[in-house]
Amino acid sequence: MAKEDILNTLADAVVDGDDELAEEFAQKALDEELDAYEAIVDGLARGMKIISDMYERGEAFVPSLLLAADAMYAGMDILTPYMKVDGTAAPKNVIIGTVEGDVHDIGKNLVKTMMTAAGFNMIDLGCDVPLDKFAETAKEKKAAAISMSTLMTTTMGGMETVIEQLQEEGIRDSLIVMVGGAPISQTFADSVGADGTALDASAAVETLTSLVSELPSDSWSDSAIAASKMKYKEVLAQKSGKEKVDIGRITAEKIIAEFDSVVPKFNETMTKAERFGAAFQDKKVDRLPVAPLACGVSRKFVPCSYVDYSTKAEKYADCVEAGIKYFNMDTFVGLTDLCVDAADFGATIRYPEEDTPAATGHLEDYEKLEVPELKEGTRAYNLIQGNKLATEKAHALDAPMTALIEGPMVALTQIMGATRVLSDLRTNPDVVLKALDKTTVYVEEIMKGMFEEAQPDNLCMVNLWTNNVILSADEYMKSEGQVMQNRIAPLYKKYNKPVVIHNCADAPHWELINKWNTEYYSYTFYPDEAGKGSKDHKYLINNYGKETMFGGEVSPIVFLDNSPEGLQKMKADTIALQESVLNTLKENGMQSKYMISTGCEVPPGAPCDSITAQTYTVAEKGPELYKKIIG
Repeated sequence: MAKEDILNTLADAVVDGDDELAEEFAQKALDEELDAYEAIVDGLARGMKIISDMYERGEAFVPSLLLAADAMYAGMDILTPYMKVDGTAAPKNVIIGTVEGDVHDIGKNLVKTMMTAAGFNMIDLGCDVPLDKFAETAKEKKAAAISMSTLMTTTMGGMETVIEQLQEEGIRDSLIVMVGGAPISQTFADSVGADGTALDASAAVETLTSLVSELPSDSWSDSAIAASKMKYKEVLAQKSGKEKVDIGRITAEKIIAEFDSVVPKFNETMTKAERFGAAFQDKKVDRLPVAPLACGVSRKFVPCSYVDYSTKAEKYADCVEAGIKYFNMDTFVGLTDLCVDAADFGATIRYPEEDTPAATGHLEDYEKLEVPELKEGTRAYNLIQGNKLATEKAHALDAPMTALIEGPMVALTQIMGATRVLSDLRTNPDVVLKALDKTTVYVEEIMKGMFEEAQPDNLCMVNLWTNNVILSADEYMKSEGQVMQNRIAPLYKKYNKPVVIHNCADAPHWELINKWNTEYYSYTFYPDEAGKGSKDHKYLINNYGKETMFGGEVSPIVFLDNSPEGLQKMKADTIALQESVLNTLKENGMQSKYMISTGCEVPPGAPCDSITAQTYTVAEKGPELYKKIIG
């Protein structure tokens, strides 16, 4: 068989995600005495580049990439042992993993695949990786680079910890450190001392290739390590000399003292419930409502640990009360974590004292999934009881309560693992859909418990997979989309409650919002992703504002900076956002249907005063801006 035909078939096998064909023609390449390295680069890797380019153009989605990766690895397993590579040309080792506390691995796996196709030897530590594992493995493998990812804002701080560990070991300058994930910006990468970041897997490969080429040939020599230890000795000494403080608690105490000294703190002409309710109906208000997702930070006013906040109903309710009062939120959105359902289905959950719980042990067999009984002792029962108490406390403050639960697909991906579910949705859809039915049944039971017992004013559902770079609209509608339309939305209607959705994906299928009559939509906007479908308030209000109230423009990461300059910037940005939203509403003949909020949770260790810099600014400046623009 001609060499060109073999290479083309290997590429096609990867594009089509055909493991068996990739294996067959990898062996044929060896039988025909083709160079194994050439078969990988000009066959398998070329196929991966083709499907990656299709993904970038919106012609392929994540399941196709995952299946293509499987096919590429299947072929590489056969070819790699026969590669003729001398020591100087050996592939450079790159350590990759998702940082501790975060179990999301789709983005990490895509980066790993593209870097493998580019010729790097990827050493995958998986997800929820203990922070010291990165430096330990890098030393063992004399790695050229470490690539860390996260999707959750709550775990971003771990990246800086890893870099400090590399400095302590004297190996920081021996390798490149890249960080990535939806909330990661170049500014954040610079602030923690990383060498680079990238918007997508293809760009990550280009960036890493360039950075690694600049490493000196003796970067792992004893003299280089000794010099690095000396270089960072003073920096680390200064850090270790500083007493570790709980900035959240310190700033919370200051806010409590100042707040309680002036009662009422603000001269409001509407109650929080009146304001939120009026804005929801696009009626006249005194100012726009404000409610950043600062759930884990609110516990600093109580105070209590994150594990108590997320697992004890009374503590959760106390945090809701404190957040509404001291942050002056117009509603509290009760996010604890996204593994409540997974815990009740039997997945292993890790509960850090000061960070978000995470599902660390996924189940193996879809067929063995059993719908739990919603009863005392389950996490869902605790969440319902917590929201019952929280609603009572919120109403005592004349504020509406917004409870939050996981959607059926979020529950399933937490139970089984997102990468696996999305791959199986393409290759074995019937099994996935049967499992999705089981998580839907449990979600329906939780909804009934919320509506009948907890009775919050709103019930927000986390719905992450309507993302135009993850699944096509058709694929989504054949899975969770039909569940939302045919089962979840009618249940909201049965209890006469508005459909409220939180989606921290950066580029949802906006056209699906109204398929289930969504009345409030919490979104995330990433300016760098605008070309791929991430939209700001102007687009959303112009196109969907009459039917749906929106909130989520503000990045949660900006709340980490409570320097004088950072607080001043927060106030200025908050004023500018209100002005822009109000002008956009007015241009559309509207009055108030928008909430100043974040698109994802503020990291639970963030300072409290950066949050009040936003919420208090809205309370103080909002009425004047509203009157000036809306009248």
